[in-house]
Amino acid sequence: MIIRKTNFSLLLFLFMIGNFLLFAIAIHSSSLEVFFFHWAVLLASVMVILFLSPKWSYIVISALTVLYGFLLCYFSYLQTVFNQMQLISLFISYVLSVVPLLFIRHSFLSMDIRMKELLAETVALRKYMDSDGLMLTKQEFYERSKITLRGMNRRNETGFLLKVSGLNSGVTQKAWQGLIQNVIEETIRSDFDFFMSEGASFIIFLQNTNEEGVIKFQNRLLSNLRLQMNMIQPPIQFRDYAIVDFDEVYQMLLEEKSNV
Repeated sequence: MIIRKTNFSLLLFLFMIGNFLLFAIAIHSSSLEVFFFHWAVLLASVMVILFLSPKWSYIVISALTVLYGFLLCYFSYLQTVFNQMQLISLFISYVLSVVPLLFIRHSFLSMDIRMKELLAETVALRKYMDSDGLMLTKQEFYERSKITLRGMNRRNETGFLLKVSGLNSGVTQKAWQGLIQNVIEETIRSDFDFFMSEGASFIIFLQNTNEEGVIKFQNRLLSNLRLQMNMIQPPIQFRDYAIVDFDEVYQMLLEEKSNV
């Protein structure tokens, strides 16, 4: 359990009261031996809290608290009422100092564990992010396709794999791929579709669509590409396959040679 901000402030307040009470007792103490013994027990308790696991800290601190309470009762035997009140105040000071520290450390350990869990989740999700855009790696594309297909099968949806290949356009392959990637990113439905690079070609997963939807997507892609290249007929070709057996279609597209 992670302690909320208000509870954390309350623990700090109790800790300050405990130390203020200890300071007041030290000023009026008539028995320095008991006071130094109190500091030794308090220091030992702090070491236990800092270096033991939360489980063992609770056990040891509980035992120390009970033992220290009995020792103070023994010290208060045959003491004056004033000295007995000092010893009672010492015990209250001990509890107010140790218990908040115990819970504060537990809170920090819980937050540290939660941060590590969030970091692990971030690392796991980061692999689906492309630093240069929306394009996935081959492994990411395959894994995401499998996950998406499970949901599509439950909803009885159909999907297509579309391969976009570039013809000899008189531009360098790197410049051509960069242009096509940008145009695909502008054209796909980012919440549904995704794509990867395969050599000089791109394979796009079109989710929840049919033949008519594939044709509309191709037309949008050509329109966006014409704006970029200022050409009536951009030098690209399409291959589309309905996803019946994903592994079969995927492998066929990977082995298919493009006319570059």
